[in-house]
Amino acid sequence: MAAFKKPRRSKPTTRAEFLALEQKAWSELRSTWHDLPDEALVRPGACGEWSLKDVMNHIAAWQEATLQVLPELLQGRKLPAGQYNIARFNLRHHAEDKDRTLIASQRRLSRSRRNLLAFLAGMPEARMLDLKSRVGVWVKYATYGHYDEHLAGLQEYRDRNGR
Repeated sequence: MAAFKKPRRSKPTTRAEFLALEQKAWSELRSTWHDLPDEALVRPGACGEWSLKDVMNHIAAWQEATLQVLPELLQGRKLPAGQYNIARFNLRHHAEDKDRTLIASQRRLSRSRRNLLAFLAGMPEARMLDLKSRVGVWVKYATYGHYDEHLAGLQEYRDRNGR
């Protein structure tokens, strides 16, 4: 079995570099499931106890949250303390999404990514790329940074499942 590592990526300095990086990371993430049978997509164990379907919903939930948060941050507003506690957010959304169908999960992820990229296309480039700001951090971890967080584990799952 191959040993997979989290990719080391260069920090994008332009919108074009960001979009290319996001697309590359997205393609790498999708390659972990794109041709697996449905049974493998819903089987627990892809990411801890989560299935690939659960991971799809997890990423979509964070992208949807990012679409709610970014307008607030761009206007200089602070988020309520604890509102986006990662562990609580993940537990709550996993419980809410566990019965979502595979096809609904796939469509949700596609829609959330498309909506987020459309929003980012209209955002000021400097704000989007500033990893010293909350805005830039949210952008990174709703896109390529989040994909990379799960990539190695999902590659290992794919390897274990015969692809």
